[in-house]
Amino acid sequence: MPQTIKEQPSGLYIQTPDQQPIAFPLKHTNVSAKIAGNLSRVEVTQSFENPFTTTLEAVYIFPLPDEAAVDEMLIKIGDRTLKGNIKKREEAQQIYEQAKQQGRTAGLLEQERDNIFTQSLANIKPGEQIDVIISYSDSLKFTGGNYEFVFPMVVGPRYIPGVGIEDPSGGGTAVAPLSQNQDTDLVPDASRLNAPILPEGMRSRHDINITVEIDAGVPIQKINSPSHQLQIDHTGQNARITLAEGDTIPNKDLILRYQVAGKQTQTTVLTQSDERGGHFAVYLIPAIEYAADQIVPKDVVFLIDTSGSQDGMPLMQCQELMRQFINGLNPDDTFSIIDFANTTQQLSALPLANTPQNRAQALQYINQLRADGGTELLQGIQAVLNFPVADVGRLRTVVLLTDGYIGNENVRFV
Repeated sequence: MPQTIKEQPSGLYIQTPDQQPIAFPLKHTNVSAKIAGNLSRVEVTQSFENPFTTTLEAVYIFPLPDEAAVDEMLIKIGDRTLKGNIKKREEAQQIYEQAKQQGRTAGLLEQERDNIFTQSLANIKPGEQIDVIISYSDSLKFTGGNYEFVFPMVVGPRYIPGVGIEDPSGGGTAVAPLSQNQDTDLVPDASRLNAPILPEGMRSRHDINITVEIDAGVPIQKINSPSHQLQIDHTGQNARITLAEGDTIPNKDLILRYQVAGKQTQTTVLTQSDERGGHFAVYLIPAIEYAADQIVPKDVVFLIDTSGSQDGMPLMQCQELMRQFINGLNPDDTFSIIDFANTTQQLSALPLANTPQNRAQALQYINQLRADGGTELLQGIQAVLNFPVADVGRLRTVVLLTDGYIGNENVRFV
């Protein structure tokens, strides 16, 4: 049967001889991000300390942006620094296992999904402090005249479809910290995907510092965050943002938005030089608003999750958002609605013109949606792929509304 995660304490984990996970405290996380144009360079330092009296192997799961390109990992233990090399997964696992068996300190960083990573640290001596430094590059989303920088801090629990299999060890080297997240025939590495969740009312035992420096090349306006309180310092066209005091608990993703668009299309050039030479990038920043006849007509397919986890407030919020979407379409747009849980249903077999009658039909369809069943997202995506191709000159847009992740997102469509 499909599984959902149970409550567990949070933190880095070690494995005892009887295969029981023990909390290995994460002391502090420091994030330093530098943004130039639409590109970010981020350095994440996570500091741990072995409080036990025996040498340990430790494992922890953490998130990064799903399009991040990780290109450097350093592990600092005392006065030693270990620099990671990028290898194919099987080769890296063999090197790590060999070092572990020889009693050497070693680290292995494995990518489980686009946005989930597992870090293994072998032979950590009693009392040692460990700093794991990971560097990556990422691009920022640009929507409605705003750039959006996101730093994830939570690995959301995934819906795991399929039938459980007996061996919960997963396909990688690291021991899975959640043995009750059993592997299934459809998600054979499920035990490596879901991170521990704190019980309700308990806070994380560590804090996080985040510093974001922005060079947009044009004046920056309206810096804000829907997730955190910020402290903002402006210097000319640059800005430096940190988390406000008292808002440094890593229990939700940081979402940072800032406006660079104005009434007219803008151009700017950003330059950079290092030992490899000089580089430059030219940016065209669109205006905030355009006339309706300047916008390409859209063929919008709304894909909405109506699984059981959406029951109550999540579904109500999605329904209200859908009403706003439908009533905010441009005159030449077309639309349809597909909802999914264990099965899929849809408002219409073909896109509907944006008429008062069709909008009323859509709103009635939205109002009758009910939440029940599993998060079979892939069935919903398949229904979108089977939808008629958009006409020439129209832009097909898919809007997905869901509250969760799935474990079998790597399935290939045929």
